[in-house]
Amino acid sequence: MAAAIWMIIYDLDRAHSDQYLQWFNEVHIPEKLARPGYTWAAHYQIIADNDSVEPRYIALFGGTDSSVFYNPSPAQIKPSQPPETRQMMSYRSNSNMLILSEEWVFDGDSGSLESNPCINAENISLSLFNTNENDENLGAWLVQDYLADSTGVTRKLLASTGSARHAVVHEMKPAEIPLETMADASSSDWSAQVSDYLDYPAGGPVVARRVWPGAD
Repeated sequence: MAAAIWMIIYDLDRAHSDQYLQWFNEVHIPEKLARPGYTWAAHYQIIADNDSVEPRYIALFGGTDSSVFYNPSPAQIKPSQPPETRQMMSYRSNSNMLILSEEWVFDGDSGSLESNPCINAENISLSLFNTNENDENLGAWLVQDYLADSTGVTRKLLASTGSARHAVVHEMKPAEIPLETMADASSSDWSAQVSDYLDYPAGGPVVARRVWPGAD
């Protein structure tokens, strides 16, 4: 079970993207996975409408629980990074880091709450949001309304570190079209109420395609 996720969302300097991606996928990810408690990893590129903007990525590292990512913490790791890692990290910008604990996993195809070992879909949608203290209402809406029409696997996570408190990751099927916002899941009055209080500090929901691991 992937009980926790360290998520890093970042822009990448296009001029150095090939060099960086080779290092990140072939060197950095294996280094992370060699640490105790790290269970899986995945790397996604956000699908953008504008080719002129710098490419944006989502790095995911799974852990047995969130304590794995605090011992050592990201801030404690940074000073001991080797020169190559520091150089590669300099090609990133606008980074947004979250440490997330998994609350539940819902398989819309079977209609059941269950645990899946990792996120490895070819495409995912990601929503990071706050509720302006309407957490109970949001939780009830997700379980009772949002998931009613859900297909595939949906994960709800809660952040202990980062600008957003809540995260929803949906493992998309190839033909699926993402929703513009979380509260567009249905036309119900409840969804309209949720839409009134949600905010997206890291930007609106995004869709991303997997770049690591490669195709099976």
